[in-house]
Amino acid sequence: MASNRFVFSGLDELKAELRNLPKDLAGEASEIIIDAAEGAANTVRQVYEQHRVTGKLARSVLVTKPGVTTYGTSMVVKVTDPIAWLFDNGSQARHWIGGKSTGIMWGRTPPTHIFARTMAKRRAAMYGALKDLLVEHGLIVTGKP
Repeated sequence: MASNRFVFSGLDELKAELRNLPKDLAGEASEIIIDAAEGAANTVRQVYEQHRVTGKLARSVLVTKPGVTTYGTSMVVKVTDPIAWLFDNGSQARHWIGGKSTGIMWGRTPPTHIFARTMAKRRAAMYGALKDLLVEHGLIVTGKP
């Protein structure tokens, strides 16, 4: 009677590598994510600085400290100054109401959409870099982010 036998050599090493994969990837991915968030914030700050009056708008661009776990990293880029919405979305010309001034008068402000455009552009680049990282580690990535 014939007996069939499979012998795996290096199985323990493979298991160890698979257990360490999330830690290794999370560390490298964390750098990519942090760079993307900081780069996006710096781009927005630079545009806000070009229109500087007090500097408050540029100083209000914040990046949270990373939330890093074994399986992931999170970053948040936000602008805390309420005037940022007007800067990014534009405003109408200011008018007089009932013969009284509505405040400092200025013309129509065109929208810049700098925040949303910058975040979308940096996020797409970050996804591409994360995909490259996975491929570099021998994983197969299909589809688009």
